[in-house]
Amino acid sequence: MNKKSATLWIIFLLILLVGVFLVYHKKSQTAVVVVNSSSTSILKDGRQCYTYSHDATKGEPYTTSEFIDITVNGTAVIGTKTGTQNGPDMTNSYSGTITGTVNNTMITDLFSYTIEGSHNTEKEIYQARPDQIGIEKLRYPLIEQGGILVPDTTKADTILLYARVGCTASN
Repeated sequence: MNKKSATLWIIFLLILLVGVFLVYHKKSQTAVVVVNSSSTSILKDGRQCYTYSHDATKGEPYTTSEFIDITVNGTAVIGTKTGTQNGPDMTNSYSGTITGTVNNTMITDLFSYTIEGSHNTEKEIYQARPDQIGIEKLRYPLIEQGGILVPDTTKADTILLYARVGCTASN
């Protein structure tokens, strides 16, 4: 084999190696895209319902029950929430509308409600659970700001699990 044909073989092998590398590299990039696409929001578009209940305790003397019925459409969320509270000094029910946004696993909304004839608005923060059994409300102490109640995120939160349930009642 002369010098010229050895050089051609080396060039041929280099081109072949570069080609194999590019094909492999492109496949690994495609795999990354597939993996990343599975990290989309677990809050899928459509109607979803959740319920929360808490029995009265010595530290929290009110029995509470709530039902959330929301519809997710892209990054928007709308719906309703109804609830009741029963305690040593009061019993009441409330209902209102939810309007907000979804950002990956987080819902930030304004809950505009009526309780005993009084109207109020509260900013709420929920996060979707990866196991999809429900959403968790990040309950912070509330402060008034701009005419609405907002979570004081400088304080510690309490996590309340709202279990996912069917949106239609059974017989």
